[in-house]
This record gives sequence, structure tokens and C-alpha cells, in this order.
Amino acid sequence: MFSIRVRLRREGRPLRAHAAVGLAAVLFGLMSPMCKVAMEDGAIGALSLGMMRIAGAAALFWLLSLFLPRERIDWRHDFPMLVGMSLCGMGINQFFYVWGLEFTSPTNACVISTTTPVFTLILSIVVLHLAVTRRMVGGVALAAVGALVLILGSGAHGGMSGHPLGDGLCLVSQFSAACYFVFFGRLVKKYRPVTLMKWLFTISTVAIFPFVIPDMATAPWGQLTLDAALGAAYVVVFGSFVSYLLLIYGQRHLKPPVVATYNYIQPAVAAAVGVLLGLDVITWQKVVAVVLIAIGVYFVTHLHPRTNKS
Repeated sequence: MFSIRVRLRREGRPLRAHAAVGLAAVLFGLMSPMCKVAMEDGAIGALSLGMMRIAGAAALFWLLSLFLPRERIDWRHDFPMLVGMSLCGMGINQFFYVWGLEFTSPTNACVISTTTPVFTLILSIVVLHLAVTRRMVGGVALAAVGALVLILGSGAHGGMSGHPLGDGLCLVSQFSAACYFVFFGRLVKKYRPVTLMKWLFTISTVAIFPFVIPDMATAPWGQLTLDAALGAAYVVVFGSFVSYLLLIYGQRHLKPPVVATYNYIQPAVAAAVGVLLGLDVITWQKVVAVVLIAIGVYFVTHLHPRTNKS
């Protein structure tokens, strides 16, 4: 009887992991329109919302760490790497993403977020000397064309359809995330996820705070509506803290290509919710961009050479 229970428990882990990663993708997809809701009445600016996201996630991870075994950080040897990892993975990545959402649409931002694996591949080829195949190059080219179609098409429509500046800021955010994945793998293996996250978010909070003081000091907080407050709360709690916890659980039981596949859910969720809330419009450029980027990222993440399979 005991062996049956153990077997059932083990067989149920992949299903729970799929559910966790799928839910995380939905939460990330919902974050784009929720950011627009939070900034819609003008009380919360993009810089202030970005600061709230990073500082709020730091506070929540610190709170969670109080209930877990304590782990020490080797500051003497790892401090420079922790700062770089924090700025790439949290500071620049999340801050520029929210900033870009002030100028572009939720769908554009979410579609551009699917280019992270492409940037990661390019950096891996240059830095880690990853073996290259024709299908990889083709995938990178398709995804790049999709991103260009999206950005160039944004300039021909109104603000609801996006803006090249916002799309560009979101692209910088995804490139920063790629640097996070390529250059800091040693720290990911060395420390527990919650320990790493609480310090990374804390370092980013300290680094970014001086730049957002003017925006936060002059913001008309008295005009904050309930919808905007709930949108900001979603960005902090579900779009950052909960989604990272779900991803961590999924990554412990699923292979990276499987986890990456769920990234394709985000544009569909962002588009559907954005249109329903009146924050976005569907154009043929978006449809073409989604198809090209999805195919390109699929080639990049699922057609690695055999010699590189773990």
C-alpha cells in the first residue's frame, strides 16, 4: 500500500508541474493589461509601478524566507555577480518592461517577451560557443522578422496599437533577461531559489530607487482609483511573486524546453484580455508577428543539436 502511494505521488508531480507552469504563463500574460490598468488614471507612473513591482516582490520573498532554512551568501566572492545578475534579471528586465508598457500595447509587450530565447541563443553562440544548426539560424531569423513586423507596424497605428519607443524598451528588457540566463548560471546552481530571489530583488530596489524618487514624489497619489490600486497589487503579488514561485516548482520537475513552450500562452492571454478591457486592438501585423515569433522560438528551443542535449 505504501509503495502504491509513493508511485501515485511521483506520477502526479509532472501533472502538477505542468499546471504550475501553465498558470505562471497565464499570470505573466495577464500582467501586461494589468499594468495598463494600474497606469490608466495617471496616479501611478511607469517608473513608480516598476519600483513597486521590484520592491514589493523583494518584501514578499523576504517574508517567505522567514519560514525557510536560513542560507548565507558568500558576499566576498559573489557580490559583483549578484549585482550584475540583479540588474539584468530584475532591475533592467522588469523595470524596462513596465516602462515600455507606458508607450506600447499589452499585446506588443507580451509578443516581444517571446524573443528572450532567441537573444539567449545568440549570446550562447557567442559566449558559450554553442554549436549552430541551419534550423537554429532559421529560427532566429523568423523571430527577428516577427519582431520587426510588430515594431514597424506599431508606428502606423494609434497608441492602442503600440509605439516603437515602447516596443524598443521591451526589447531591451528581453535582451537583459537573456544576459541573466547566459552569464549567471553558476549562482542559480549555488543558492536556493528563494534566497537568490530575495537578494536579487533587494539589490535592484536599492539600485533603482534614487532614479524614481522624483516620479514617486510628484505622483498624484490622491487620485488613485480602486481599479488602479488593484492593478498594481496584481503586478506585485501575482505578476511577480506568485508567478516566480510557480515557475520554480515547474522547473524542478520539467525539462527547460517544456517550460519554455508555455511562454507562447502569454501573447494570446494578453491579446484577449487587452481587447476585452479596451486597452488593445488586433491588427494583421500582430497576427503575422505572433506566428513568425512562435515558429522561430520553437525552432530555437526544441531543435538543438544532439551533442548539446543533456
